[in-house]
Amino acid sequence: GSGVLAIAVAKALPARILATDIDPVAVRVAKENCRLNHVASRIRCETAPGFSHRAFREEGPFDLVIANILAGPLQALARDLAANCAPGATVILSGLLPHQKARIVATYRQHGMDFIKAHIRDNWLVLVLRKRG
Repeated sequence: GSGVLAIAVAKALPARILATDIDPVAVRVAKENCRLNHVASRIRCETAPGFSHRAFREEGPFDLVIANILAGPLQALARDLAANCAPGATVILSGLLPHQKARIVATYRQHGMDFIKAHIRDNWLVLVLRKRG
């Protein structure tokens, strides 16, 4: 999208960040927003349809992953997302509806993720998971 999640993390943590989207226009907007927020030197923005993109090999494994997409894509990406996380990594999944919680938690549990907590706001669900290890 706009890069707002990556920018927020860059403002809060002194880390290098990889921000990806499947839409090249969104990536272009994210790059500009990173520049405007003075964090472009720490955020790498890439158009990536999935975890096969070279940026994941070059930048990973990751200690923190934030994904704000629909339940279907989050389920489809579970194995690859978990594989790109360092042991003990925190994973924050959003863009979910409350009734999707059990299905998403079960899927990620199969791939080495433990449920930590959930938060619902305005009928949107956020899940926090941690990679075992």
